[in-house]
Amino acid sequence: MEYGSFIAAAIGFAPAIALMLWTLQNYTYPRVEKPYFSDPTLFGMFAAGIIIGVVLHAVGVIFSASYLFVGFILEEAVKLVILNLPRYQRRADVPFYGFGLGAGMASALAFGAINDTLVNTNPDVPSMLIVIVYSVIISLLQISTGTTIGIGVARGQPFAFFGQAVVVHLAFALLLVPFKQIAVTGVNTLALVLFAVAAVFIATYYYYLHSRLLPAYVKEAIANLQRQKEKERSKASEEQGKARKIPRTKH
Repeated sequence: MEYGSFIAAAIGFAPAIALMLWTLQNYTYPRVEKPYFSDPTLFGMFAAGIIIGVVLHAVGVIFSASYLFVGFILEEAVKLVILNLPRYQRRADVPFYGFGLGAGMASALAFGAINDTLVNTNPDVPSMLIVIVYSVIISLLQISTGTTIGIGVARGQPFAFFGQAVVVHLAFALLLVPFKQIAVTGVNTLALVLFAVAAVFIATYYYYLHSRLLPAYVKEAIANLQRQKEKERSKASEEQGKARKIPRTKH
């Protein structure tokens, strides 16, 4: 397909960027006076995710048979390693950086898969629609699991939430197995039905995560921060009171 790589880049990157702008708008300026995350760090994570996604796509191409069985846990393990670095542990803004990391990985992984398809084939309109939906659900998946792991790291429970992300990714990957075998088996109803089920499943999880879990986490983080500030003020007041009670020595 002529200009296949340019079209693949547009389809691969657009959903992740659109989701980032749409979902995070309530957590940054001008919706809130003080943003809940650092823009440079968020986009730095997005860039890092793109690089990681390129590497993982190359690994998937080279070890295609094995990657089908271990890719889901490898991708989530990479997120865990990065988000659980000492500099990010128990930081309230880590879920947003997990979002950025997942968005970057999704962009690169979707671009790689779509580029391979468009460069080697001339898909018709229905096939192009399926390609676009595929890019969207890959973004929903990677962003959701990145945010999930980020919440776990912020709460000091990284491995519990990593396990949740792995289960979600595994369920999604299993549903897509017949779809990914279409090149070998040909188009069949079961593959398309399971593809639709996978799309509904991950869209539902994304909605639940970003409409319920993330807002609840933000409220919890704000409450914890306020309690911490109150304790610090109370401690400072006690120290000032003790300083006043210390008698002066007479010379």
